[in-house]
Amino acid sequence: MSGKRIIFYIIGPFIAGTLILAYLQYNSTRQVNALVTNNKKLLDEFQITKNLLDAAKSKVVIERKIRGFIETGDTTYLSGLQSEFNEIQAAQDFLRTISDDSVSVALISELNKSIQLKVDLFRNILHAYRLHGIKAAEDTINANLPEWVSYDIEKNERKISDARGRQLAAITGGVQRSGQKAIQFSYIVMALVLLAAALVFLYIIYIIRKLIRSEKMLRDTARIKENFLANMSHEIRTPMNAIVGFTQLLGQKNLDSDAKHYVQTIERSGENLLAIVNDILDISKIEAGMMRIEHVPFSLRGLIDSIETMVQPRAASKGIQLQVEIDNTIPDILEGDPVRLTQILNNLLGNALKFTEAGTVSLKVAVEEHHDNTVKIRLAVSDTGIGIEPQKLKHIFGRFEQADDTITRQYGGTGLGLSIVRDLVELQGGTIEVESNPGSGTVFYAVIPYIISTSQIVDNLAAARSPLPGTPASNVVVLITEDNEFNQSLLMHIFRNWNLPFEIANNGFEAIEKLKTKKYDLVLMDIQMPVMDGYTAARKIRNELKLDVPIIAMTAHAMPGEKEKCLSYGMNDYLAKPVKQELLSALISKFTSFVPSEVKEEAPESETTSNAYQYISLQYLQDVSAGNKVYEKEATRKFLHAIPLEMEALELAVSAQNEPKAKAIAHNLRTTISVMGLNELLNPLLDEVEYCKGDWQRLKHIVEAIQEICYKALAEAKQFHTSLS
Repeated sequence: MSGKRIIFYIIGPFIAGTLILAYLQYNSTRQVNALVTNNKKLLDEFQITKNLLDAAKSKVVIERKIRGFIETGDTTYLSGLQSEFNEIQAAQDFLRTISDDSVSVALISELNKSIQLKVDLFRNILHAYRLHGIKAAEDTINANLPEWVSYDIEKNERKISDARGRQLAAITGGVQRSGQKAIQFSYIVMALVLLAAALVFLYIIYIIRKLIRSEKMLRDTARIKENFLANMSHEIRTPMNAIVGFTQLLGQKNLDSDAKHYVQTIERSGENLLAIVNDILDISKIEAGMMRIEHVPFSLRGLIDSIETMVQPRAASKGIQLQVEIDNTIPDILEGDPVRLTQILNNLLGNALKFTEAGTVSLKVAVEEHHDNTVKIRLAVSDTGIGIEPQKLKHIFGRFEQADDTITRQYGGTGLGLSIVRDLVELQGGTIEVESNPGSGTVFYAVIPYIISTSQIVDNLAAARSPLPGTPASNVVVLITEDNEFNQSLLMHIFRNWNLPFEIANNGFEAIEKLKTKKYDLVLMDIQMPVMDGYTAARKIRNELKLDVPIIAMTAHAMPGEKEKCLSYGMNDYLAKPVKQELLSALISKFTSFVPSEVKEEAPESETTSNAYQYISLQYLQDVSAGNKVYEKEATRKFLHAIPLEMEALELAVSAQNEPKAKAIAHNLRTTISVMGLNELLNPLLDEVEYCKGDWQRLKHIVEAIQEICYKALAEAKQFHTSLS
């Protein structure tokens, strides 16, 4: 329905209703006025009747007094005669004012004449008495005023009374009619008012219900959009990550210069496309109100150090000096959203590096305000790049805005990065500003409030920067906190090869109990475990046990922000699964004085091995085993035993629509399949299981695809196991 039609439907009834009410009010007022007029006439009739009665009464009184005086000679009869004459005169004067009825006017005129004759007679009698005495008065009476005068008076009085009676009846009828009409119109007006009130009430109810339906539709739309974004996020990111990852692997091969150039171009394009997809998804989440801000403890210095580590290679590749300064007065452990802070700084530093060809990019972190348990952190990201024109500054945070149209052609990008930064800063209750001079560089200032954590743990960054001194190699003991049997077996095999003492804890709770009674030099902490997960365990180690033992997170989730989240919970570093020996060796050397025996880098998979099987890859298993066929056979046996059980459990969980169970099995399956090198094939499908919300029909198809690959891989694994016998 068009807007004009809606306005017509609203205004039309309103105007019509107003006109009807005005008409009814006009008629009601007219009837009330008529009622008032008739009531006045009615009062006038009563006054006329009263005056007629008064005149008749006074006439009788005068006549009675004069006769009494003549008969008795008693002069007391003459007292009060003048007042009676005045009464008659007043009544006559009033009756002369009547003009509403011609009959009454004529009759009253005749009556007044007759009354006047009678009055004149009374006056003559009194006059004769005063001049000549009682005899003269009697003679005047005996002169016999014609009898027709008295008869005319009585006749006219009756006629006037009848005429005024008819007039009174007409007036009374008019009063009744006007009153009834006034009551009727008042009832109609009241009914219309009640009807209008009922219609307004019903309309309000209709609007409320419509708003409720609209709100429900909006919530449903937002939920559908959220599910769509979540699905699209993984639908797009998973293959893009695979493209970028395989391109990086291909870049490590011995390629000629042209091929290497092509691979680098593909890698850059893939990374740019992935960044664009991430930006669009973030913008969509922000606009849909689905961007959630967490409030968790995190190490600010650990987070900044992590960002510096990530950005440094890019700065070095361009010959740009990267400077990072952190105010020593800033509390290290804050409560806020470390993932969004990482995103903000990565965007700002990424922009600074993009638009700077030479010179310096710096990040300065300082205290803006400090009140009790809150602190406002001021982040200043400056560069010596191309700068921004003054007229462009006020639009720089807009959607798809860049300083100049040539920027997109020369440097690329969507123009969404700074818009996302502004939204993320404002979602956290902060502010952001920019200063720039063309040709001299740009400075972005972001101020974000954080809560100061009540438990300040040790500076994890200090532990991360240098090995803990004073721990002899022979005394180093590692606590492996891992619930997955395959990972336990893998780490046990590696540590035994290195002659590195270790102990096993099957979950975070067991790790806490062991740390209460024994000193360990390093903790390898899986993130997802039953009973108590790695995040909770790390927080308890820092906040309750007050231990500064280095903690290395192990997780199969190689998602953006995962490392920062681990650092925010007090962990020192991060190791992605499947565990690579050389990375594990580097971390152990970094945090302890133990130096593992030389670890050989993974050799390229031989032609024979790569062609031997279609699904499984033995590269990882053989690298870990270092030629130990017993370990290879045992690991393969565990794989053959575990896969059918986990496949059955996953199928049952999806059939029962048990989302937490399905996610846990899918997560655990990542470690199980890694021993046979199935991650590249199955990780995208396992991502679907872990992140697909509520689409059970789709999940059933995904589980079927996983089962098909796993059962074919089982056949090849059995073949390999037999070859080891």
